[in-house]
Amino acid sequence: MKSVFALEETLGTNWLNKLGITILVLGLALFGIYELGQLGPAGKVGLSYVVSLALLAGGMFFERRERYRVLGHTLIGGGWALLFFTTYALNHVRAMRVMDSAGADLVLMLVVALAMVLHTLRYRSQVVTGIAFLLAYWTVSLSQDDVYSLASGVVLALGLVTIVMKMGWFELEVFGILSSYLNHLYWLYRLLGPEGAHGHAFPEYHASTALLLFYWLIFRVSYIVRKTRSPQGEHVSSAAALLNTLLLLGTMKFQSVQPELAFVALLVIGAAEFSFGQLPLTKRRREAFVVLSVLGAALMISAVPFRYSGNNVAILWLIGGEALLLAGVLVSEVVFRRLGLLAGLLVGLHLVGVDFRQLMAVRQSSEHLVLTAGVMFTLCAAVFYLNALFIGGRWKSFFGESPDVQLIDGHSYLGGLAAASAAWALCSQDWTAVAFAGIMLTLAVLGQKLRSFHLQVQYGLIGTLILYRVVLFNLHSEAPAHTHIAMRLFTLPAMAAMFYVTAKWAQLRDDSNQRTFRGLFALAGTALVTSLIDYEVPELWQPAAAILFAVALVEIGQWIRYYAIAWHAHLLSGLAVLAALTADQSSTHRWHDVPLHAFGALPVVAGLYWIAKRIGVPNTDHVNTARIAYSWAGTGMMLWVLNEAVPLPWIAVSWIVLAIALALVMRRIGYRQLAWQANVVAACAVARAYTANFSLEQTVSPGVSLRLVTVSLVAAGLYFLSRKATIPDSESKRAITYLHTFAATALLALLAWYEAPGAWLAAVWAIFALVLALVDHHFELEDLAWQAHALAALAMVRSVSLNLYINEAWHGISVRLLSLAIVTVVMYALAQVIRMPQEWRNREFHHIYSWAASALVSLLMWYELRPLSVAVGWAVFGLVLFEYGLLRNTRQFRFQAYLALTAAFGRIFFANLAAGNPGEFWGPRIYTVLPLTLIFFFVYAQLDADQATVRDDRRLHFDDLLGYLGTASVIALLYFQFANDWLVTMWAVAVFVLFGMALLLDRSIFLHQGILLTIGTCVRGVMHNLFGASYFSGGDWTGRYFVLGSAVAVLLACLPFAFRLRDRRQGQTLPIRWMGALVRRPEQFMFFAPILLLTLMLALKMRAGMVTVAWGIEGVLIILLALAVNERSYRLTGLILLLVCVGKIILRDAWGLAPRDRYITFIILGAALLLVSFLYSKYREAIRQFL
Repeated sequence: MKSVFALEETLGTNWLNKLGITILVLGLALFGIYELGQLGPAGKVGLSYVVSLALLAGGMFFERRERYRVLGHTLIGGGWALLFFTTYALNHVRAMRVMDSAGADLVLMLVVALAMVLHTLRYRSQVVTGIAFLLAYWTVSLSQDDVYSLASGVVLALGLVTIVMKMGWFELEVFGILSSYLNHLYWLYRLLGPEGAHGHAFPEYHASTALLLFYWLIFRVSYIVRKTRSPQGEHVSSAAALLNTLLLLGTMKFQSVQPELAFVALLVIGAAEFSFGQLPLTKRRREAFVVLSVLGAALMISAVPFRYSGNNVAILWLIGGEALLLAGVLVSEVVFRRLGLLAGLLVGLHLVGVDFRQLMAVRQSSEHLVLTAGVMFTLCAAVFYLNALFIGGRWKSFFGESPDVQLIDGHSYLGGLAAASAAWALCSQDWTAVAFAGIMLTLAVLGQKLRSFHLQVQYGLIGTLILYRVVLFNLHSEAPAHTHIAMRLFTLPAMAAMFYVTAKWAQLRDDSNQRTFRGLFALAGTALVTSLIDYEVPELWQPAAAILFAVALVEIGQWIRYYAIAWHAHLLSGLAVLAALTADQSSTHRWHDVPLHAFGALPVVAGLYWIAKRIGVPNTDHVNTARIAYSWAGTGMMLWVLNEAVPLPWIAVSWIVLAIALALVMRRIGYRQLAWQANVVAACAVARAYTANFSLEQTVSPGVSLRLVTVSLVAAGLYFLSRKATIPDSESKRAITYLHTFAATALLALLAWYEAPGAWLAAVWAIFALVLALVDHHFELEDLAWQAHALAALAMVRSVSLNLYINEAWHGISVRLLSLAIVTVVMYALAQVIRMPQEWRNREFHHIYSWAASALVSLLMWYELRPLSVAVGWAVFGLVLFEYGLLRNTRQFRFQAYLALTAAFGRIFFANLAAGNPGEFWGPRIYTVLPLTLIFFFVYAQLDADQATVRDDRRLHFDDLLGYLGTASVIALLYFQFANDWLVTMWAVAVFVLFGMALLLDRSIFLHQGILLTIGTCVRGVMHNLFGASYFSGGDWTGRYFVLGSAVAVLLACLPFAFRLRDRRQGQTLPIRWMGALVRRPEQFMFFAPILLLTLMLALKMRAGMVTVAWGIEGVLIILLALAVNERSYRLTGLILLLVCVGKIILRDAWGLAPRDRYITFIILGAALLLVSFLYSKYREAIRQFL
């Protein structure tokens, strides 16, 4: 809270006056520039002088009092700025010109500037001086007719530098540099346009250049001769020095008429900066020496491309960089060393951005030898590696700190890039990747010898590049499949060998990252051999070759004790499985109607089981996981073989037989994974039966379908597996049993779908569920109870999705009524006989079935009653359920009643509220909705009584729900009765009534409803009255103001109620939620809502030029109101609105308004900001007391 007040106090007493004086002075300057014939030049000059002197006098008056000192300093700065502008305008502003002599005006400006310097130095305030000079720069920039009018900038620059040197205010110099150059650039922009001179001469060029150089020289001399008292001041001075040169070069570039002389300009300015850096006066300050030396060297280096743009400048830069580096090493000067290293980086950038791109262009068209580029890249690689490995190692003490170590390491990476580029230029086709591999191996040996991490990164990247090159060229993927290519047969094994050898030297130390890095190279070698298999071995033999290679890797890895290669075997085994599954997918090769690829999968199965037996690594968990995975893969392959070999109708049966066999073997040998595999195979059999066997229409014998036989066999197998495919003493035994029995029951239920008539299926499922529940109730078979639940749920879904829409009759009775009656009776019966844990029954889970029955009754009402009677029927049904629940003390029936009442409320929006004619007072809308409202409030009144039977209902806030439903029904009636512009006023009146009831009856629910309805009122006012059709069609005062204005007035009239409600709830504990916050402080919301509507109305109605003025006045009035009622949030609102006005001026009004509207807005808003700042200064202690 203190930090928020400190920010507000800073804005109010410090920043508002600065913004206000800035806007006010700019507005007065615009007023002077504007061609106003009534006053004339002399009148405007006189008025400007009077205002500037008044500001000075007022500032000096306020400055004497401590409370208003900041305001006084601001007024003094604004007064001097306006006085300087007025003096400047005597000759240089056409609308205020009263003096013909530019020289005399220049003398007057010098006098005013001198007086400004002397007077502002008296206060020793950087704020006063900064405001004066910066506003002077800004006001002068508003009117610059010719180049000689820029002389005012020179005057201001001299005065500013004098103050900076005197007081050490180096931050102020930064703004002075920006103002000087940007004013000049703005004048050039108005003279030359957005493209600048663009090589075209203009008369003012030489004078403009002279002024720019004079600016640069003034600020550079100031930088050299100054004395800094702290490191912070030195840093600010260095930033100003860099900014001075950069702005000079940028502005000269904008006005350049001979671009070919850029070389001379950069070279001369760079030499001057470098020379300034070598002066004894400069060398006394280390930072100034470094800044100017580096800046000069950078400018001279950057001049080279402008002179030698047709040649390769990288060699020149490389020579210069090496000279600087060697000189820095020999004379022990860190600046020269770093400049040399930076020049090397510049060479690297040229190699990447120019030479490498040219090499890429050549390689895109041909693969011929590029000797010139190859030699250049080779030379650069040798030099860079010489710097990184020899010089960096020989003189380690020079390159052991930042940024030297980073720069020398950067040379190493540039050497790697140049070496790879040289190989690309000097080799072609398949041999490029081999050359890359040779570089990789060489760097690996050097990296192992020098223990260099950076070399390790480089040959790692080159290894990645090799793999990319192999994919593009060496694989020869464009050749026909399985064609023998000699180069592929030679280069792939050779590079695989190099990768394996590199893997031997890749690991620098024994840690996980290094082991992973080494493993990646070994993996690359394995990948190359695998690719060779893929491209050279025939398709049907590829699975056997892959699994053989995997077995070989397992055995070799155990032999050489490099166990990481086992992961390669895992990948190859997966590829073998994939190859087996994808080989000869069209089954063109067959033997006795059995596809050969099924036989081809048998070696894969054998290899998988062999690896599962032979796998051996030190990690026991790895071994166990691998054996599990390989055994599963073998079983999966066998499953796939059966799928390919067995006739389609009997696949599911064969799979269930396989599952039974696996379960029996598991029982014999005790390997538990076989049990899990049996369960998975059984699940596959269930899925197969579901997807294929239910669509079979063939018959085995009359009355017996093939579907019945196969599905029954699968179900029988599942029932058998429910007891045999479980692991003894396993925690999953119960779950497996449940899954199998559930699957069997599901298959039989689905079989009933196909065998039983559709209209009675729901009843059959419901009766089946009741039978299962009765059997479970008698024999205590827990899984049958769950199946009964599932079947009951299916019966409900079937009833809702089909039976509700059946219009058939059976013996004159509706089939829908009969079938749903059976289901409803079964549901009520299940609520009584279903067996479940006692804890669940205590928690009333068995009433799910009564809920389902009640839902069916409600749906029957929907289909049997007329549309306008549905809501009434549901409400009456809910009332009956509520009274029965009260009578039997059964809360679930009451809860069902609440849901029915809520559904009745929702129904009126779809039928009842839209009934009748528009404007009709008494009609179907009234006599069908009002009974519901009475029922809502009747039930709400009973829940309000202090009875133990409805305690849970009140705890769950059902009383609040019914109260909201009653009020909402009234609000909805108002919406449909007053569907025009006046609805927002009627809702506002309803808000007023709700706030009054909340205060009178002391019921917070009405306060909640009032707040929510206020939100609705605001939304309605914005979307309809402001942005809707009525806003644009209504052109009179009533249609555009009175309706929404009356709503705003009524909402504001709720503030007395809101303040009293806030005082009443100060001692209460409310939940920390958004509604709790609004209830604790309703006066906040009831203020901001109408203020938002008022602000939007002003924005849409007021003329574009006066919106900011209106908002500014509104902000001042809000602050006055806040001071009257002691509300900090109101005060902050007014402050934020004023800041929005400032932002709007900066972003829009300053550029888009007409001249008259612009200066009026500036002057009024500036005066308003100064007034508010004065109020903050005057009532500072009172505001703190309010806080």
